[in-house]
Amino acid sequence: MTFDSIWEQEERQGLQRRLQRDYPVWQRRRRQRRTVLAAAVVIVAVLSPLTFHLSPSTYDYVCCNRSGIAEEYWADMAGDILLTN
Repeated sequence: MTFDSIWEQEERQGLQRRLQRDYPVWQRRRRQRRTVLAAAVVIVAVLSPLTFHLSPSTYDYVCCNRSGIAEEYWADMAGDILLTN
């Protein structure tokens, strides 16, 4: 064996040992990141409809340049428009 081949073999073995030592740690961190991301998505998915439905639907006042139509009509109309998908 030449010096270069022995050097490459030792380098390969060192890298292999390092990969074997570090792989479980990397895998555990990867699983933790996935779990945290999935939990965040679930929390956002659960809380977003709740905050939407819990938001107040009353209006302080309605401004309209058409006279003769009650403010309640425009408040109901705005509520219907805003709640339509």
